[in-house]
Amino acid sequence: MRFPTPKRIITRLKQYAGANGEVSAGYKLLGKYNLNGLNGWRDASVAAWQHESYRNLLQEVREGRPRLDFVVAARALEATGLESPSIIEVGCGSGYYSEALPLLGRQIRYIGIDYAFSMTSLAHQTYPAVPFITADACRLPLASGCCDVLLSGTSLMHIANYHQAITESARVARLWCIFHTVPVIAQRQTTLLRKKAYGRRVVEVIFNRSQLEAEFGQAGLEIHSVFESLPYDVSHVVGEQSLTLTYVCRKK
Repeated sequence: MRFPTPKRIITRLKQYAGANGEVSAGYKLLGKYNLNGLNGWRDASVAAWQHESYRNLLQEVREGRPRLDFVVAARALEATGLESPSIIEVGCGSGYYSEALPLLGRQIRYIGIDYAFSMTSLAHQTYPAVPFITADACRLPLASGCCDVLLSGTSLMHIANYHQAITESARVARLWCIFHTVPVIAQRQTTLLRKKAYGRRVVEVIFNRSQLEAEFGQAGLEIHSVFESLPYDVSHVVGEQSLTLTYVCRKK
């Protein structure tokens, strides 16, 4: 099944999201169990818009001008010391990291996973030689220790049941887990928000750094390296400055 990405869908969605077509907007605090109607990542129009956004970012990678998060992902892989590792990316979207990481000098054997069929459909269409699976990060249909590196590709922040997602990541990885571009704060407890991403409502988790690092330890992971990633400040919602970090964790 082919999934179209007509520009009229993207234009209409940008109009819905706001005059400037903001990728992220409308942040509000969210009660832990008030998750109804926050499945925007499954929406076909969201996949189309995100795919179009990353098409431009990939072109910058090809031209030698990669955005910081791409550079950090490559550095995180380098920190594992592995040559040509097998990687499973959870939250792969339309599969852009399968192209970007080799362009940045990291040779990989790659499988992408996303819980939205609209995302994996676009990924199959864009990279027909690369395997992609539609599955939930909290219930991965994979054998334990089946890959060298489990890459959580900017997806942990959108999983309300993040504890289970971390546990599953550690189970599936043979050696390493990379949690890429995770928003953290220092004082406030881990906080759930809702927002509009690409014009549709989704959940977002802003992690208390100490609590998150304790979660890693409970899942049998030891922090090896930490890199600062894209600037991301939601202090107007949570009351203190946030930033994003990429964690390279080794199984104990």
